This record gives sequence, C-alpha cells and structure tokens, in this order.
Amino acid sequence: MYNDSMETVRYDAAVIGGGEAGIAAAVKAAELGARVCLIESSSQLGGACVATGTLPSKTFSISAGVFESVKKAKNFGVRIDGPISLDFKEVVGSRNKLMKCDIGVIHSHLRTHKVEWIQGWAVFLAPDRLRVTRTDGTAVEIETPRTIVAAGSHPISLPALPVDGTAVITTDEIVALTECPRRVVIIGAGIIGCEYAFIFRTFGADVTLIEKTAHALLGQDKDVVAAIEKELKRRGAALRFATTVVSCAAKPEGGRIVTIEGGTAFEADLVLTCIGRRPSTERLGLEAAGVALGGRGEIIVDECLETTASGIFAAGDVIGRRMQSSTAILEGAVAAENAMGGSRTIDERFVPGGIYTQPEIGSVGLTEDEAIENEIPHIVGVCGYAALVKACSLQTFNPGFIKMLFDPSSHKLIGAHILGAESAELIHNLVIAMRTGATAEDFIYSIYHHPSLSEGFRDAARDAVSKM
Repeated sequence: MYNDSMETVRYDAAVIGGGEAGIAAAVKAAELGARVCLIESSSQLGGACVATGTLPSKTFSISAGVFESVKKAKNFGVRIDGPISLDFKEVVGSRNKLMKCDIGVIHSHLRTHKVEWIQGWAVFLAPDRLRVTRTDGTAVEIETPRTIVAAGSHPISLPALPVDGTAVITTDEIVALTECPRRVVIIGAGIIGCEYAFIFRTFGADVTLIEKTAHALLGQDKDVVAAIEKELKRRGAALRFATTVVSCAAKPEGGRIVTIEGGTAFEADLVLTCIGRRPSTERLGLEAAGVALGGRGEIIVDECLETTASGIFAAGDVIGRRMQSSTAILEGAVAAENAMGGSRTIDERFVPGGIYTQPEIGSVGLTEDEAIENEIPHIVGVCGYAALVKACSLQTFNPGFIKMLFDPSSHKLIGAHILGAESAELIHNLVIAMRTGATAEDFIYSIYHHPSLSEGFRDAARDAVSKM
C-alpha cells in the first residue's frame, strides 16, 4: 500500500546495502550516468568486510606475521635487545586505524560520484518502489526502475552455542575484544576458523579447533589441507575433527566449558563460532517485489545477476555464492552495469581464493580431487618453496609449495594452489594466466626476476611437462 502523503523521491538506481558489493554497485551505476541512492542502516559504511570481517581479521594476521618475523630477527643479523612482547591493545589500535582509513576512502568515492547515502532500512513495496525508514524515525518512498540488493549476510549460530557477545562470540563481536584471551575454543575449521586459530596461537593463546568434518578447509587442495593441519599441530593447537559440540556451560568464575561428542570437555575463556554465514534477506519485503529465494535464504539470480523480478539485481553475500569481499566487489559492479543495460557475466572458473593462515594460501581453478572426481584429464606439477632461493632467504620455505594443474592435451593451466609466503598475492598472476589461456610452455619460457618466488611457476610447469 502506498502512502500519498509521504515524501517520494525518484532515482535512476537504488542500492540496498553499504558493504563492498553495494558500494561497488553504487559507484558503477553513477559512472554510467545514473542518479543513485545508497541505502544502509548502519552509521558506518563498508559492511562486514570493514567492520567485522575481512579488514579486522587481516589486520590481526598482519600483526601476527610481524610478531613472528621480529622473533626471527636475529636470523637476519638484526639484534633486538630485551624481551619481545605483543601489546594486544596496540594490535586493536592498528586495526581501528586501517578501518578509519578505508571508511574515508569509501566516503570519498561516494562523494566523487555524487552517490546519495540514505541512512535507514529499506523495504520493497513493489518492484519499482521502496519505503526507507530513516534512523530518526522519518520515512521516504523511493521510485526507481533499477534496484541492486546487496544487503550482506550474518553469522550462523548453533543451538548448543548461544552467543552472549562476551564469552561466546561470532566474528561480528570479535572486534570488541580488548585483550587476548588465554584459552580459545574455535568452532569451525573453515577459512575464518583456521585464520583465527593461527592468529590466537601466535598471540600466545591455547587454541582448540573443533570441526564436524574430517578435515579443515573443506574444498581446498588436499595437499594444502594436510600441510595446514600439520602446521597447526606443530604450533601447539589442539585439533578435534569429525565431532560436534553438544554443550557449552558457563563456569561460576567466568569462561565456558565446551563439551563435544563422547564427553571430552575443554575449558575456554573465549568461544569463537565460525560455522558460516547466512544471506541477510529477511525483512526486505522481497515477496512484494516478486524476488524468489533459494533454500538457504539466498536470492536467486541468473548469469547476469538479475533476480526473478525484472529490474532488480543482487550481488554479494545475499546471493550465497563465494561470500568473500573480492567476489562481492566484482558482482556489485557487474550487477550495476547490467541494471544499466549491460549483459556482462562472471566466469566462476577464475575466482581466486586467498586464505591468511600462516603460511598463506592462494588458489584458483580446479583442485586435484575435483579433476579426479569429474574425470577431467590433468597433469600436476609441483615446486617446493625449499627449491626457491627467495623463499630460503626469507626463511619461509617450510611448509611451502606451488602446485599447478595442466590439461595434458592443450597444456593450458586449469588449476593452481600455492602454500607459502605471499601466496595470496602470487595467485593473481595465475588467475590472469588462466583467463588468457596460458600453457605450461608459457611459464617455462618466461623470464622471472632472480631470486623470486614467481620462479616457482616455471619450475612447477617444468615438473608437469616432464610427466606429459
């Protein structure tokens, strides 16, 4: 039902959600000449990426990496007199500075492109009409022929692990920590769970990692997974796989006792649940617009990211695909381009993965197991970091390797997995190589700086060719 007395404003395009996908969509639509409004209820733009997810965890990872490097300083001839310690409050301060910097960049982009930010909650009244309730209680109706929904996601919780925001938390609450807990139990050994397992262990906490499946990092290359599990154990983390939590009881003196199947219990000062995220598609009035949802609450889109309602597109976590900031940024831009009349698609084969464990992981394309399961012919070439002079000079050679999969007929690269220093950066070279159809010979006969980690591409390709 429309309210004739309510203020009505018309825009060429409206974007719901001020996270990475929404910002990218708003800027792209504005670049294409649209008058754009960006609707976000939070007082802070950037979404989970900036506030609770990507930036905070990566800042923690950087601090952990620097801490580890400083402890090895004497191996490089650098003398540090006195004890080396970690100041968690300064770690948090570093994270806050990065967040402030990124938020400033976001606001600058929006101002430059004249995107109008409306702080409030949006609900569809019809496919071309939204009601936005501002944070001050006033409301406005927006008419627009194009809407991009990029409302993000929220953490999944378990009945046995009620989140209280202090002793039992999700990644949404981790930014509120002011001191490093002594004992941490992490539920879920996926990407985020493994990243925080390394972070807290490096910071000095006792870490227990609980996972319902048989291994960590479901979907990653088997050799990468095996090496990460081995490294976690070497660093002293306790791994409990193929089990689930049955209870999480409060202790009178504080903290929790986490009990898993079989009765084994673990004491924790902090319980961090990292069991995935769910698309935030509730309370948007999507049914009024004719937008269909999938079984997990995700918005169903076609290859151009258009929903089941003409003129309404979706991007980022709400479509329930990769749920990573890098993908969301491209999806947002593509959704906006297509909303403005384009027909661009995203080739999922070339989406890179970056996991900031210690060491890092970079991946793209097929894993060896996927190739075998789908009966895709392939040849594997491997170069260990120990064979690279640069890795040895950095003292980051163990564990570490570059693993590349090639088609035995065309010799084209069809998958790559890197474990080791700078792998989340190095993988971008292989994404472009796959997109452009690079062959093993292209890697072998290219020139690389020496010494460099990139020389491993050549050596892994040589290894593959020797088996063809």
